[in-house]
Amino acid sequence: MNSVTIIGNIHDIFARDANGNLMAVGERGRVNPVSVIEDIKQRQETNRIIANANLKLYPVKNLTLDFTLGVDNSGQSGSTYIPPFAYNVNPDFYGGGAALDGTLNGYASAATNNAFQFNNEFNATYQAKLSELISSTTQVGYSFQYEKTRYQLVNGRGLAPLIETVNAAATQLPSVDGRTELSVSGGYIQQNFKYKDHLFVTGALRVDQSSVFGADNRTQEYLKGSLSYVLSSADYWKSFDVSNWWDTFKIRAAYGESGNLTGIGAYDRINAYSTQSFLGRASLFSSATLANENVKPERQRELELGTDLSFFKNRLGLQFNWYNKKVSDLLIASVQAPSTGFSSLLDNIGSLRNKGIELVLNGTPVDGKDFKWNTSVVFNRNRNTALDVGGLRLFSTNPGAPVAIINGEAIGVFYGTFFARNPDGSLLTNAAGIPQIEKGIQNSATTFTPQRDANGLPTGTTLRKVIGNPNPDYNMSFVNDFTYKKLNLHVQFDAVQGGNVWNADWRTRQGVGNGKVAEQEQLGELPRGYVAGVYAIEEWRIDDGSFVKLREISLSYNIGKLKFLRDLTVTVSGRNLISWDDYKGYDPELNSGGQSTILRNIDFGSVPIPRTFSLGLQVKL
Repeated sequence: MNSVTIIGNIHDIFARDANGNLMAVGERGRVNPVSVIEDIKQRQETNRIIANANLKLYPVKNLTLDFTLGVDNSGQSGSTYIPPFAYNVNPDFYGGGAALDGTLNGYASAATNNAFQFNNEFNATYQAKLSELISSTTQVGYSFQYEKTRYQLVNGRGLAPLIETVNAAATQLPSVDGRTELSVSGGYIQQNFKYKDHLFVTGALRVDQSSVFGADNRTQEYLKGSLSYVLSSADYWKSFDVSNWWDTFKIRAAYGESGNLTGIGAYDRINAYSTQSFLGRASLFSSATLANENVKPERQRELELGTDLSFFKNRLGLQFNWYNKKVSDLLIASVQAPSTGFSSLLDNIGSLRNKGIELVLNGTPVDGKDFKWNTSVVFNRNRNTALDVGGLRLFSTNPGAPVAIINGEAIGVFYGTFFARNPDGSLLTNAAGIPQIEKGIQNSATTFTPQRDANGLPTGTTLRKVIGNPNPDYNMSFVNDFTYKKLNLHVQFDAVQGGNVWNADWRTRQGVGNGKVAEQEQLGELPRGYVAGVYAIEEWRIDDGSFVKLREISLSYNIGKLKFLRDLTVTVSGRNLISWDDYKGYDPELNSGGQSTILRNIDFGSVPIPRTFSLGLQVKL
């Protein structure tokens, strides 16, 4: 995707030389995206076995013993091949060819990744009736999980024509041989009491161990408790007039603790050394992160209050949750003085608080003999805040997104340079009409004092502030199911309101080649030098990530019995069909940071979520 977005559309990416080889594009010989498609080969094969067994025993009345054993064994192999000189490059752009990238001489790699996961779980449940009104359920259990992985990579540059194997490479690059082994085990005891069908009380204690942490912090204890009361099942409820149309009224409260038992790698707490060849001899080098044997798992504590309601013969239902969740002992790398020989230290620093509400509304507006309509609306709103994390923590990212953790701000905010503005909020420009970057005195991470020179232009130190927040204001889903006789229609809309995206792709495209912003400058609609003037202002790359998507439409028809078939259902469906948004890139629902909870809503070479269609048959013989 980067090779697509970084070049201007004025270039002929399908141009070939006399030998039929694709040409480089752009004045700097950019990677040709057509060459990536045609010439580069990347393959992956996966062999995987997932198996489990379950044994359930009833040795005495009311006692159940349940044992589950599971195994997941997978092997992956992959290879990459970039042929030598996949496309021709004008050597004049590279000083006579002296600075040609090594991959143009061919590159090959081969990798394997083997993972073995084993888990077993034992649970014992004893149910007893203490009286005519009170019943008890006691549970104890133990679980053990083990994981062992091995990753190997060999690669090299400089290949002869038509040779795709690594051992033929002229330059063998450093190989990788990574091995990990870890285990997580734990036991619990839980007690539940029920009074009639009105009152439910639960308490539990769990003790876990994880091998990735040091001996002093390996064992952790977690508590859990909950209480719920169903008013509508009590005898006095029937005496209320509302009971004629108010079917269910339940209130509940819960408190729970948990830990991030695999929050670090298997050996991250140890100062392990890596090896590489140096002048024909084996050498050792240390990681830049100083390990810490005393780190402990992040601990999460959550309080939740809620209610469940239903009305009009259960035609209308409402669920409401309020939660307050705090994650303490965050695993964050703190900056170290270079004189220590390390750049960071793995440590437990500060905490994160999440507060929010969850609302679910279910309804059946139509419930006829042939036609039925079920609908539901889901609403979520969450606010998170970093607490006691010390000074500003700025994370470097490959797309250049200035991601930070700041006391009192949401996790992963964008913290960078911004536009200077006039008192009325308009952009401050110089005499040529080019927007200016704000300057002045940076008092703290979140406070500053702008300064102006005699000409009214910014002067002093370049200032920084929170310029965007990837966390949305709220999320919503709207789901409808329509049934007419044997025909069923499912329609789902998803919405995200608020939440900013660091859009490196769109700004890159629009500032070069025939991009819209560059085109406006070239046509004189913007002053000469506009793109160069705003390019260093990081606020220019912040976009609105709000959207409404037609997530899914599914239409199914139950044909029923058909000759030798007992039942046949045909389904056609489509996902991610339409997106309504003001995002200037391809898709606001993305993240180049992968599954990271800190690096969010970053657009740089991200492939848009695909629009997919499927046809399915469900057959019962």
